[in-house]
Amino acid sequence: MSISARVLLFTALVAAEVAPLGAQQIARVPAVTVAGSGPDTYVLVSGIVGGVAGFRRLETRLLERGNRVIVIDPFYLSIDSSDVTLAALARRVNGVLAERGVTGARVVGHERGAGVVIRLAAANPERVSELYLLDAGALATNASPILSASLRLVPLIARIPGGRDFIRKRFVRGIRENAGSQEWLDAETQRAYTEPMLDGIGRVTALAIRLGSSQETDSVATIVARIRVRVTVILGDAPHQSGPGAEEMTALAPLGAMVRIEHLAGVGHFPHEEAPDAVAGLLLARTVAVARATGGAR
Repeated sequence: MSISARVLLFTALVAAEVAPLGAQQIARVPAVTVAGSGPDTYVLVSGIVGGVAGFRRLETRLLERGNRVIVIDPFYLSIDSSDVTLAALARRVNGVLAERGVTGARVVGHERGAGVVIRLAAANPERVSELYLLDAGALATNASPILSASLRLVPLIARIPGGRDFIRKRFVRGIRENAGSQEWLDAETQRAYTEPMLDGIGRVTALAIRLGSSQETDSVATIVARIRVRVTVILGDAPHQSGPGAEEMTALAPLGAMVRIEHLAGVGHFPHEEAPDAVAGLLLARTVAVARATGGAR
C-alpha cells in the first residue's frame, strides 16, 4: 500500500464517526437518511470515507428521477459496537431496511461499503434486486494491516497546537491523491468531509483499532457463492492507489455473467462524487429498461 493510500485510510478512519454531514455537531449527525417516495428504492451504503455526505450528489440525481433513496453509514451505526466485521455491519444495514419494509432495492456500496452490501445480498436476498460496487470488489475483511497501536496517538495529535490543521490537511491530501478529477472537492465538500471528524476522535480511534483486528467468520468465497443478483462494478480509470486489489476482483469471478464491469475515464476512487451523472446513468439504466419492457413510463 502506497504512502498516499495509507494517509487516506488513516485519516478516513479518524473521520469515521463524524464524517456524514458537514460541520454539524456530532449529536445531530445521522447514520441514516431517507428521502423521496417513488416506486423504486436505491440504498446507498458508505465506506469509511464520506459517510452520508459523500452520497449527496448521487442522491440528488436519483431523487430527481422520482426514486426513494436511503443512505446508510454502517460505520457510524457501529461506532460503539464490539463487533465491527463486515458481516455485523451488514446485519445492521439489514435492520435499517427491515424497519422500513424495504425489499428488492438496488443497493450501492462504496469502498468497504461494498463488502457490507455483498454480505447483505448473501444473507438477506429479499432486500436486494441488484448490486453496484463503487471502486471496490469483494472484500474479504474489514481489517487493515496499517492499523496499529500508533492510532492511539491520534487524539493527542489533535490536541497539540496545529494538530487539527495537520489532520485536516492530510485528509484532504489523501483524497486528492486518490481522485481523478478535483473539481468536486470544493470548499464546501472539504468542510463536509473534514470538519466534523475533529469532534469525536477518541471514540473513532477506538473503532479504528477494533476494525484492525476484526475477523470474518465466513470466507469471501462462501459469501460470493450465495449471491443471486446481478453485480455491476464501477471503476475509476484514473491512476489511484485506493481502488480494489486483484484479489477483490478475482473473488467475483465465480459469478460469471452476473458480473459486469464499467470503467469511467478520468475518475478515481470516488465515482459517485467525481462523476455522479455517469454513475446515476448506470444505476438508472436497468430501471428504464425494465419499465420499457413492461410498458411502464419512467
